[in-house]
Amino acid sequence: MLEFLKNLDRRYIFILIAFSVVIPLMVPLGLPLTPGAEATSMYKLIDGLKEGSKLVISFDYDPASKAELHPMAEAILHHAFRKKLKIFAISLYPAGPSMARNAFEKQSKGTGAIYGKDYINLGFYYGPNTGFNQVAVFSENIKNAFPVDERKVSVNDYEIMDGFNSLKDANALISISAGDPGVPAYVSVANAIHKIKVGAGVTAVSAPKFFSYMDSGQIFGLLGGLKGAAEYEVLEGIKGKGLSGMDAQSMAHLVIILLIILSNIIYIIEKKD
Repeated sequence: MLEFLKNLDRRYIFILIAFSVVIPLMVPLGLPLTPGAEATSMYKLIDGLKEGSKLVISFDYDPASKAELHPMAEAILHHAFRKKLKIFAISLYPAGPSMARNAFEKQSKGTGAIYGKDYINLGFYYGPNTGFNQVAVFSENIKNAFPVDERKVSVNDYEIMDGFNSLKDANALISISAGDPGVPAYVSVANAIHKIKVGAGVTAVSAPKFFSYMDSGQIFGLLGGLKGAAEYEVLEGIKGKGLSGMDAQSMAHLVIILLIILSNIIYIIEKKD
């Protein structure tokens, strides 16, 4: 048995790792996950908004970061549609509007929400070349920045735009951001200058630098990577790609740890012999 394990073809290990990832993605295991304070804070603020409140979501990412950030966008939208909020999608990234469209199409099904009345995708702003300048324009006059929506229809034709003239009219704003421009621009302009409530959804690798924003009160909540998405799904009571992704990660890590332990046991036995 010892010789068999020592000479095991590495391809079997690759297959084992593949199964440990694919199976949880296809059949979520429901491994326990306790939401952190940052995700809970974001959830509570959105949950406390009254029906008809205005929520702006900035889709500041592209397909390269979709695996990490899209699950949290879907979870937030699920919550917003359930609360019957008015949802405005904008973007500082050229590919952001397609991310918003995809999320809207999936999460609006079965909710009775109507495009142009309950939610709208305003698209990408082709404006000043820095996020700070772009957010400054949004904060003063949203209709100048987005005269037409992603469908190239005048925003004045939509009921949802009545009374929504700038970011200052929003009850909360969440930037789901892969980098810059994104959260820093909204914090520096929308929150610092105009006192707009800003929340952040970011990749796992960049999450640590935003904890100070949370501690200082500059953002009302923070979701970091798949874990952040999974925490929001737990709070919302849904099973989405965040939870299944965390199951897959956890199982792959467990298999790798077990293989490391097994290899060390084999090494110790051989050394004694």
